Amino acid sequence: MSSRIAGAVVAVIAVVAAVVTGCSSDDAASGSGGRVTLVVGDQVQQTRSLLEASGELDDLPYDIDWAAFESGPPLLEAAAAGKVDFGGTGDVPPVFAQAGGAPLKIVAVQSRTAPNDFLLVPAGSSVTSIAALKGKKVAFAKGSSSHGLVLALLAQAGLGPDDIEATYLSPNEGLSAFTADQVDAWAVWNPFATVGQTQAHGKVIADGAELTTQQGYYLAPESALADSGKNAAIKDLIGRITRANQWSVTHEDAWIPTYSKLTKLPEPVARATFATSSGTLVAIGDEQIAKQQRLIDLFAKAGEIPKASDAGAYFDPQFNAAVTGAGASR
Repeated sequence: MSSRIAGAVVAVIAVVAAVVTGCSSDDAASGSGGRVTLVVGDQVQQTRSLLEASGELDDLPYDIDWAAFESGPPLLEAAAAGKVDFGGTGDVPPVFAQAGGAPLKIVAVQSRTAPNDFLLVPAGSSVTSIAALKGKKVAFAKGSSSHGLVLALLAQAGLGPDDIEATYLSPNEGLSAFTADQVDAWAVWNPFATVGQTQAHGKVIADGAELTTQQGYYLAPESALADSGKNAAIKDLIGRITRANQWSVTHEDAWIPTYSKLTKLPEPVARATFATSSGTLVAIGDEQIAKQQRLIDLFAKAGEIPKASDAGAYFDPQFNAAVTGAGASR
């Protein structure tokens, strides 16, 4: 793996400590001139780059402090602690947040067109399925969407979590371990999966098609939702994200250079990330809740969480109109 790519990945996924640990959501209640400031959690610059490229960051009636995270679990931990007002994750981090009693709500749902989690093995490996990984080291981030992929693949093969040696590593740690042949397989999402293939010469043996929800979520802490100024800002931001996603469908070539510039990742990696993480925002309804409930049940059955929570209790549809009523993209 080239040092340039490795350095870019490390730089992109580093937590913005000054934002996350240096101020609370309450500290950011008012920006300059009394404007509301939202602290928005972002993973690998995906939300920010999309809004910037589509022009949806223009003329904001509030301010945004961007907080960068490596994965969903630490983002939701920060949100639960009042350090983040709004942020996007995959489908599994909310499972653990809900099980742990975190005071958060899913306020918007992205329906993705392709699976975004992949199981990789080294190029020289003879492994072609997760069944062949029985008793071997499989790396993934605990509580991440790739954790869900591993559980679903194990269940499909008639295996359980105890049939593999789960190695809990962050995406950056996983990339290093995979590159150094310290693990037998690595489950992760893009852009890390593409870097694992192009730079570490890994090969994909399974993905989340027909196994995962293929949903992404935007969550907010209950404290932010109860704040009238932040609530209004979140509503406006969801509308902008909806329009930006609509815009991206026909403007892939405009988004990719912006994403590549912000992350310092090569454009082919950015393009692969777009292909698997794009999708439109949809109103929260029975279908979206049912998909999440099946995921919760999977984790409960595997003993990864104490019991199956009621998925519907963690969704807040108050911003559905911001999604369905979003105007045409700019």
